[in-house]
Amino acid sequence: MTMSGAQVPPIHDALAARLKAEVGPLRPLWPPSVRLAFWLGVAAAVVAGATQLGLRHDLGRQLGQPLYLLEIAALLGAGVLAAAAALLAAVPGRGGRGVSRLALILTLVVVAILGYEAPSAAVSRVAFITDGLPCIFYVAAYGLLPWVALFTATARAAPLDGRAVGVYAGGAAFLVGAAAVRVACPIDDPLHVLAWHMPAIALWSCLSGVAGAAWLGRWRRTAV
Repeated sequence: MTMSGAQVPPIHDALAARLKAEVGPLRPLWPPSVRLAFWLGVAAAVVAGATQLGLRHDLGRQLGQPLYLLEIAALLGAGVLAAAAALLAAVPGRGGRGVSRLALILTLVVVAILGYEAPSAAVSRVAFITDGLPCIFYVAAYGLLPWVALFTATARAAPLDGRAVGVYAGGAAFLVGAAAVRVACPIDDPLHVLAWHMPAIALWSCLSGVAGAAWLGRWRRTAV
């Protein structure tokens, strides 16, 4: 196709030329595996901090309960897989859907464990709400540092689908946040965890997707 006798370059060539002219030389990204290793250090530090900052005083006894250990391990494993999905999906040409499905499966394992466990003694509706609402925000508070670290790690990769990467990053960070709250929260009632801890993961992950669409996809809007 020509216009005024001159050949119109393909849009991707024009975009590449503009990016090269405006951005200039950049430091190469570390491989996803290396960035994931650094993020794991952040996540481990958050969970370790929760053991010291939480209100639970029977952690040693709880760590001797197989289902409790399995629940924590599944939350952390799902978080690691979601982080890997975010780092892979942030690189054009790489995909993270398969890894994200494994993260979802592990999250459902946690739900199954909680459904299997016997409920604790009944509490009043007021106590159930007043004890549960803070946990929604504690999941966000403990997940904030892993979220910032993962968002920073994915932003430099120029992701094509900022919303998906944002959801994956949020899932990773707030699964770790939920694991930290599970360590710190003194309430072991499965209904409490199902009603307040688990929905918090979905809530903050969705908001992370909104942030990803607005922030991680910004480079595409400025470059076109």
